[in-house]
Amino acid sequence: MTTPHFPTPARLTVIYDEKCELCRRCRHWLATQPSHIDLRFLACSDPQVLELYGDLPWFRIELMVVTDAGQAWVGTEAFLMCLWATRRWRNTSFRLRGTAFAPLAERFFHAISDNRATISAMLDPHLCSDGSCPTPDQQTGHERIGEYR
Repeated sequence: MTTPHFPTPARLTVIYDEKCELCRRCRHWLATQPSHIDLRFLACSDPQVLELYGDLPWFRIELMVVTDAGQAWVGTEAFLMCLWATRRWRNTSFRLRGTAFAPLAERFFHAISDNRATISAMLDPHLCSDGSCPTPDQQTGHERIGEYR
């Protein structure tokens, strides 16, 4: 297992599309994960984002993660940096960067990213308006038999 080739940042800024329901849910999930470093979330339409990162070529196109030192990742690499920041998923981020899984991670991220409008349309934003989303069995009233881990 290798470590990233940069000094460990004090904070990552995650720039996401606040108009995308899937993106908002991913942001909420990431914000609730215990992390090794501070995470800051900025919606891509926030004027501060344009001021700070508007000159980056991927601005408002893909998920973007930026350190306080100005190092930036976009797309799949940004997704992996988000995993890297978490306590639970850091080791997975290293595996997904390796030669065996990197092509799979890239295809997975692009499949989700390319279809995020369709996926978002299937998600009901009103069910999560208070920041907590019921599980499918809570929506239907069915009792859970077991827990998946």
